[in-house]
Amino acid sequence: MRFWRLPNGRLAVALLAAAGVVAGCAVSRQHAHGLDEMATGNSEKGLADLAAASAAEPTNSQYRLDYLKHLSLAVNGLLAQADDARRVGQIEAARQLYHNTLRIDPGNDRALRGLSNLEMDERHNAMLADAEKLLAAHQLKEAQDKVHAVLQENSARGDAKRLAVRIADEMDKAEAARAAQIAASSVMKKPVSLQFRDANLRMVFEALSRTTGLNVIFDRDVRNDLKTTIFVHDASVEDTVDMILLQSQLEKKVLNANTLFIYPATAAKQKEYQDLKVRVFQLSNADGKTVQNSLKTVLKVADMSLDDKTNTLIVRGTPDTIAVAEKIIAAQDAPDPEVMLEVEVLEVSSDRIRNLGIAWPSTFGVQTPSSLNGIPVSNLRDYGRIPLNQLLVTGGPFGATANFSLTDSDGKVLAAPRIRTRDNQKAKILIGEKVPVITNTVTPVSTGPAVVTGSVQYLDVGIKLEVKPHVYLEGDVGIELSMEVSSILGTVTPPAGSGTSSGTVAYDIGTRDVTTNLRLRDGETQILGGLIQDNETLSASKVPGIGEFPVLDHLFGSNNHEDKKTEIVLSITPHILRAPTVADSRARDVFSGTESSVRDMPLRLDPVGSVSGAPSTAGAAPTPGFVGGGATGPAMPPGAPANLPTVNPNYPRNDPRVPVPRHELPPGVTAPPWLNNPPAQEGETPPPPPVQNFPGVPATPEAPAPNTAPSGAAEAPPAPTPVPAPPPNTQ
Repeated sequence: MRFWRLPNGRLAVALLAAAGVVAGCAVSRQHAHGLDEMATGNSEKGLADLAAASAAEPTNSQYRLDYLKHLSLAVNGLLAQADDARRVGQIEAARQLYHNTLRIDPGNDRALRGLSNLEMDERHNAMLADAEKLLAAHQLKEAQDKVHAVLQENSARGDAKRLAVRIADEMDKAEAARAAQIAASSVMKKPVSLQFRDANLRMVFEALSRTTGLNVIFDRDVRNDLKTTIFVHDASVEDTVDMILLQSQLEKKVLNANTLFIYPATAAKQKEYQDLKVRVFQLSNADGKTVQNSLKTVLKVADMSLDDKTNTLIVRGTPDTIAVAEKIIAAQDAPDPEVMLEVEVLEVSSDRIRNLGIAWPSTFGVQTPSSLNGIPVSNLRDYGRIPLNQLLVTGGPFGATANFSLTDSDGKVLAAPRIRTRDNQKAKILIGEKVPVITNTVTPVSTGPAVVTGSVQYLDVGIKLEVKPHVYLEGDVGIELSMEVSSILGTVTPPAGSGTSSGTVAYDIGTRDVTTNLRLRDGETQILGGLIQDNETLSASKVPGIGEFPVLDHLFGSNNHEDKKTEIVLSITPHILRAPTVADSRARDVFSGTESSVRDMPLRLDPVGSVSGAPSTAGAAPTPGFVGGGATGPAMPPGAPANLPTVNPNYPRNDPRVPVPRHELPPGVTAPPWLNNPPAQEGETPPPPPVQNFPGVPATPEAPAPNTAPSGAAEAPPAPTPVPAPPPNTQ
C-alpha cells in the first residue's frame, strides 16, 4: 500500500471540500425527505425539513421556492378546513385547526382572527339562546335587541337572520292584534248625530266628549271664537270630526284610539305636529329619475333621494302622501314591452355587358431624328404630306382585334338579422365595413416649415339599419325605420392649393337611404322595395370617317354596351315578446286629496252601518243622542232659555246637564270640562260631569237610586217647574 503525503495547506483544503460535499448531500437528502413528507400528507414534518434545508442553503432558490410553495398550500388548506368547521358550528374542531396553522406559520393573521371570531361565536350563541327564550316568553322587544346586537357584529350569520325574521313576524302579529283591539275599543267608529248652528267649536267637542267618551286636546293657538254649523245623523265620530275641522282650517293628530290633538292647519304647526314616514321604493323596471320627476310634479314631494346604482327611491312625507306615492309608483313600475324584429335586406344586381366590333389601332408613330411620338389617327390631316418612310405603327406591327363578347350576370346579397329591443329604444345594425379616411392638414408657419396635422375618421359603408319600435295596447307595433345602403365608388384626390397635404385620402360614396314610420300587426310582414339604381353606358371606338356609317361601324370600329341594374328590397316582421302591462283601474284612478293637502281617501260622511272597520258588539248599539241647536225635539219647559238645545227623547234623562254654546252662556259662567273623561268600556255608561247650575235654570235633582219599591208602584215623573226667562244678553 502506498501513501502520499500532502502539505498542511492542501490537506486542510481537501478536508474542507470533503466536509462540504458531505454537508451538501445531507441538505439535499433533507430537502427530498421534506418533499416526500408533504406528498404523504405529513405537512408539519415536511415543512420543518424544507425550512431546515432552505436555511442551510439560503442561496439555493429552488429550496426556498419549494418551502414557500408548500407552506402556502398547507396554511391555506388548514384555514379552509377551519373556516368550514366554524361555518357549521364545530367550534372546537375549528379552534384546533387554527392552532395547527399557527404551529407551522406562527403569527398568521387569518388564524389569529379566526380564534378571535370563535370567541365571538360562542358569545353570540349564548345571546341567540337568550333571544329564543325571550321569544318564547313573548318579550319581543328584548329578543329583537339581542338579535340586532349579534347582526351588528356578524351580519352574515344565517341563524341570527332567520331568528330576526321570526321575531319580526311575531311583532307584526302582536301589532295587528293590538290594532284590532284598539279598533274594537275605539270611539272613532261609533255613530253620532249632531245639530249645531253657529255654535262655539270647543262646545261642540265637549258635546262629543260627553256623548262618545272622546278625549280632545287643543293646541294653545286654536282660537276660542271659532264657530261651526253641522247637522249630521248617524255618522261616525271620525268623519264628523274631519268635517268640523275642515270648516275651521284645523288639523288633528290621533294620539290613541280615543284621544285627538287639535291644532291649526298652518305650515308651521304642520311641521311641528304632523307625523312623517320614510318609504324605500326598490324600482324594478321604471327609471328612477322619471318616477322622481312624477312625484315632484304631481304630489309636490320635496324630500326624495335617488340611488342610481340600485335604482332605489327614498321618499319622506306624510302617511297619506306615501300611500298615494305607492299607488303611482306601482302604476309606473311595469316591465317594458319587448319586440323581436325579423329583418331581411335583399340586394339584387343585374349586369349585362355587350362588346361587338373590330378594334383598330388608334395611334401611329412619326419617325423624327430625335424621338418617336405617337399621334392619333384623327390628327393626321394636320401634318399634311408625310414621307412614307417616316410612317409606322406605334408599339409593334400593324394589326386589329375582333371583339365578340356578351356578359350577363345576376347577383344577390342577402342579410337577415334578428333584432330584439325594448319599447321606444333604438336598435342599430351595420353590415359592411368602416372605411378610414386620413386627413392631413398643412398649416403654414412664418418662422419655419409648415406644420402637418393628421387625423383619421371612419365612414360606415354597407347596410346600416336603425329601428325604434313602439308597442300599442291593441297589439300593434309602430316602427320608426331608417335604412341606408352605401358603397365606395372610387377615391378622390384633393385639388392642389386646397390646404391639404398629399397624404389626404377621400372616397366617392354612393348611397341609397330610406326613412319611414309604419304600424304593423303582430306577425305581419311588410316589404319595402323600389330602391332601384339603373346605369346604362354606351361607348364606341371607330376609325374616323368610314366608321361613322351604320353598316360599316362594326367593321371599322368596336361598340361597348354596359347595362347595370341594382334594387334594394327590405322585409320586416315584428313579433311581440312581452306585451305592455295594463295598469289596474285602481292604480289608474288614485284619489290624492285637495290642492293644499294630500289625502289617500276622500273626506266624506258615511252612514254608520257602512263605516269600514266599525267594531261589532254583542248587544245592540246605543241610540245616538241629538246634541246641538236643532229645530226638532220635544217642547222645552215654559220660561226656559231659547238657546238651550233639544235632546232626543230616547237618550237617557238621568243626566240633566245639557251643553249650552259658550257664546250664549250668561256672564261669569263657564262650561264644565269634559275633556279628560276616560273612555267608557263596552256596556258601561260614561260617568256624568259635575253638576253646575246655570242662572235662570232650575237645578234638577240627581237621578234616583234603582227602584226598590214593589212592582206596580211606579212613580209618575215630576211636572216641570216654570222658570222665568233670563235677562237679555247685552254683551
